[in-house]
Amino acid sequence: MTTDETIKITGQYVLKTYGRKPFAFENGKGVLMYNLEGEEYLDFNSGLGVNALGHCHPVVSNIIKNQAEKIIHTSNLYHISSQAALAEKICKHCFGERVFFCNSGTEAVEGALKFARKWGNTQEKPKTEVVAFKNSFHGRTFGALSATMQEKYRKGFEPLLDGFAEAIFNDTASVDNMVTDKTAAIIIEPLQGEGGVNFATRSFIKYIENVCKEREVLLIVDEVQCGMGRTGKLFAYEHFGITPDIMTLAKPIAGGLPIGAVVTGPRVWPVINPGEHASTFGGNHFVTGVACGVFDILSDSQFLKDVEEKGEYLAARLGEIAKKFDSIKEVRGKGLLMAVAVDFNASDAVEYFERQHILICTAGPSVIRFIPPLIVTRDDIDRVVETLERFLSER
Repeated sequence: MTTDETIKITGQYVLKTYGRKPFAFENGKGVLMYNLEGEEYLDFNSGLGVNALGHCHPVVSNIIKNQAEKIIHTSNLYHISSQAALAEKICKHCFGERVFFCNSGTEAVEGALKFARKWGNTQEKPKTEVVAFKNSFHGRTFGALSATMQEKYRKGFEPLLDGFAEAIFNDTASVDNMVTDKTAAIIIEPLQGEGGVNFATRSFIKYIENVCKEREVLLIVDEVQCGMGRTGKLFAYEHFGITPDIMTLAKPIAGGLPIGAVVTGPRVWPVINPGEHASTFGGNHFVTGVACGVFDILSDSQFLKDVEEKGEYLAARLGEIAKKFDSIKEVRGKGLLMAVAVDFNASDAVEYFERQHILICTAGPSVIRFIPPLIVTRDDIDRVVETLERFLSER
């Protein structure tokens, strides 16, 4: 099947929920992808942060082959050894004591919100409301969408769920105004991805933690996009010296296979009982068997150090370009989730890059976003930055 044929059949039979680019890829290796005609592209999207180890990583590919020949699924009616092993690995690297596995980031957020409300209903005076932040993105199912404070995602699906309040990112006064005696949780992305690649200040996150402690509120960190090594630390909350109550994970954990996780601390997990939440596919043998191997790579200290250094290199290179062009208003992000805010339509840059066989994306109408695989090299970074410079020079 050719790209044109694929596009035609997709348009005829697949529900049009995506504004797809006119590409169809069939193969990948490392940071490169190849379309149906065999043309090569440098991937600086990494499947929106999913392919942290690039494409067809040899370790991941071997684990997939071996696991597929053993067992794929039994359901959670029975114990699953790889699920137990993955939960142990996660908990031993963070604040968590128990993990719930599901299939996606939005499901992880739904679980986090549900657990927070269950906890809130065990308090002497029930707490059922949640504070989220402007420009947040937590998912597209109704609970996660209700916590997503971006009109473009919410429009047309109202009424959303009650009990959600909007505060302003990096604004302590707005948090004070929104937290009440009915607040069960504050949910925040330490590094907003879809909302413009905004990194929280340390003082702001510490302030939120203090508010949660003083007001008896849970702190939920949503690390679906910014977690698992993306910022140069295994978990983004580690940059701030805080201890959350709940953390959501998803995208890169299983090397491209669908998985989500809700990590719970000691205040939360004791209130969740058998039968109160479930997922048929969540944490099955196949996905968690693969995820165990991926987690070992992503959590390696030298691997994380390399990511941190490459992130600093990318930030420095983008900073050099920003000094040359007034059209770049800001360089922002952390690690290998970086962006430049510009004074023009960011989609123009995406299209230019595509003509150079490089795949990037936006994070809003005026933000160019870079989410490369964590195995990216400095040469790859140089190629992307030099392409950005040419684009800005020619426009």
